[in-house]
This record gives sequence, structure tokens and C-alpha cells, in this order.
Amino acid sequence: MNILLTSTARRIDFVEFFQDALKNAGIDGKIITADPEYNAPSLQAGDENYVIPEQTDTNYMDAIIEICKKHHVNCLVPLNDWEVPKISAQKEELDKLGVSVFAPDSNIVEKVRDKGKYWDLLEPLDVKTPLSYLNVESAKKALEKKEVSFPLIVKPRNGSASIGIEIIDNVEDMVFAYQHAVRKIKESQLDGATSKEPEDNIIIQEVIEGDKFSVDMFNDLNGRFLTSFARKQLDMRGGDIDRCITVNIPELTDIAEQLGKRFGHAGYMNTDIYFNGTAYYVIDINPRFGGGYAFTHLAGADIPAAIIALTAGKEVQEDWLHQKSDIELARHDTVVSINKQKMMQVLEK
Repeated sequence: MNILLTSTARRIDFVEFFQDALKNAGIDGKIITADPEYNAPSLQAGDENYVIPEQTDTNYMDAIIEICKKHHVNCLVPLNDWEVPKISAQKEELDKLGVSVFAPDSNIVEKVRDKGKYWDLLEPLDVKTPLSYLNVESAKKALEKKEVSFPLIVKPRNGSASIGIEIIDNVEDMVFAYQHAVRKIKESQLDGATSKEPEDNIIIQEVIEGDKFSVDMFNDLNGRFLTSFARKQLDMRGGDIDRCITVNIPELTDIAEQLGKRFGHAGYMNTDIYFNGTAYYVIDINPRFGGGYAFTHLAGADIPAAIIALTAGKEVQEDWLHQKSDIELARHDTVVSINKQKMMQVLEK
């Protein structure tokens, strides 16, 4: 079985999780990594490694499909927000090649990537999301009516990696933050990730103060909910969890199961949920395998093993779907030597 992990970047741990899962299953195969950066650390860890175009490049999917054909890839797992819309749009073609794609369909990706749609998406489930406004004028009117109060947060509707996010506490700063977010969108890959103009791709929300949780939902290839995991965030770095504690809180489990069943997506999705002491609020939904899973893996779960079993049409073991609770974990950095010879081999492929 050959598995393609895309946008692997620094995630050597994910590469190793899948390599171990293949070995433990007694299945011959390769873990293939692909990333736009030639010196991405993960490209030193895969069994086959490819430098591919940026996700915004028109040749991006051509490169993915070429790798799938060359290596008879059985399974594709995307690891980055930017690429999921393109991969989802090509699921039918990939399926014809015999590739099981662990990513949601395009209609789900479109909904969860747009924070401006969360109210309509979550309200039928009685799941809360912050009060939201799509422009400065509507936010001003809400403030005048005392519907909402400062502080507010200004950010892109389809944001990623904390790009263009500002917390503000007065109208003057809100106008500045809105303009700043527009500039950040124009300067980043966010500008090509939606058909909206940058000025229409901003959302202004109430700030939810309290405990912050990263919550995952995992479905099988037919969209059947299998499990969820939650971690209480202790520290963040670059939009990703740096330190956390694994938790099994019934309210979070219930929200995750509702979302997993409602979306009926294939594979892994991640959401940020905040607790203000009274209620839980869904802040963000990411349609991909989140980096926070690494903590859950060390706490006993094994979703790579489940993905391999699902791809092979085998039974998923129950113990793969559970993490130990109250395990405190922290991320750390290691240094990887960029093998010049291996790098050239990657670039020549």
C-alpha cells in the first residue's frame, strides 16, 4: 500500500506515524511526502519525496495526479488548509485511479472554510458560534444597539495560520484592523483561495474569553462518524498547538459527534471550541488532518492505523479510536540535515 501525504512541511512525526502503522499492519508499502518547499524537513523522512508546485499554482493537481499514477497510490491524506479545496474537487478523478481520499467533499469544504456561514451551519444543531458581522458598518450598528460589545476580533473569513487577525477595543481600531486584514489577504495565498474580493472576505466577531480546546472528528470513507478527540490548549505558536492537555469532556464529545454526523465528511476535520464558563462556542473548522493530532497519537490513539485499515477494507480496531485523558504534552523542535543528494533526486523527479 502506498500512501501520499501532501503539504507535509515540518511534520516528520506524521510521516513516522504512518510508517509505523504500515509496519505494524504487516503491509508492504511506501509513505510518499510532497511539499512545495525543497528544504521542508519532512522531505527527508518519506520513502519517496517530491517537491511540488504551490497549492495556488495551476499545475498543483497535475503534480499530485502524476505522483498517484507513478506510485499506484492507494490513499491520499492532505495536511494543509490551502490544498484541500483543489484535492476535494478532484476526488472523482482520484477515485478512478484507485486513490482513497481522506478529505471532505467540495460542498463541505466550501461551507466550513467560510466563517461567515457558521451561524446557518451550526444553528440547527443548537451549537453556538460567536456573533459575527461581515463589514464595519453592520458591526457599528450592532455596537450602537448594544447587541455586542468590545473587544471584537477582526479576521479573514477563510483564514489560516492566524493571518490578518487583530483584537480591537474601539471603532477607530476596528476600521484600521479591517483595512489591515484586507492588505494581509492581498499579500497571502488567501487572495486566491476564494472567489470573494478581499474587502468581502473579512469577518468581525465577538471575542469569547475562557478555556480553548482543539477538537477533532474522524469519519470513515462513507462519512460515518467513528470518533473524536479533544485537547485543552495551554500555549499556541504560529497558529498551531504548542502545549496541551488531552481531555475527554462529554459536552465536547457531543458537539464533535453532532458535527461529524451533520457534515458526513470523509476523513479528518478539526475545530477550535472555546468555553466562556457557561457555553461552548465553535470558533473555527478546518477540513483537514490537524497538526494537533500528534498530541493525541502520543496519548494512545492511532488514526493512521485506522486510515490504512479503511483503505484496505479491513476492520478498524476500537483501541485506535481512543486517547488517554489528562495527559499533558508539549511540542519540541529537532534539527534535520538537508541531504543535498536526496534533495537533487527530489528536484529531478
